Amino acid sequence: MAVISVKVSDEIKRKMKEIEINWSEEIRNYILKKIKEKEKEKILKEIKEMLKEIKVEEGTASSIVREDRDSH
Repeated sequence: MAVISVKVSDEIKRKMKEIEINWSEEIRNYILKKIKEKEKEKILKEIKEMLKEIKVEEGTASSIVREDRDSH
């Protein structure tokens, strides 16, 4: 496992010691959460770019809506 160091002020370090939290686990979880968010953003951006390239024929949206209404 790799090691990452973070510098914090003395005051923050003191406050961290006062609170019984596994800071390594908290920071790991935060990093994983951010990675997942950024991966989702990247995928969404790629999908949006793909959708821009798709040509939709005129009237497609209205025919889909009409078909959906008729099916109920």
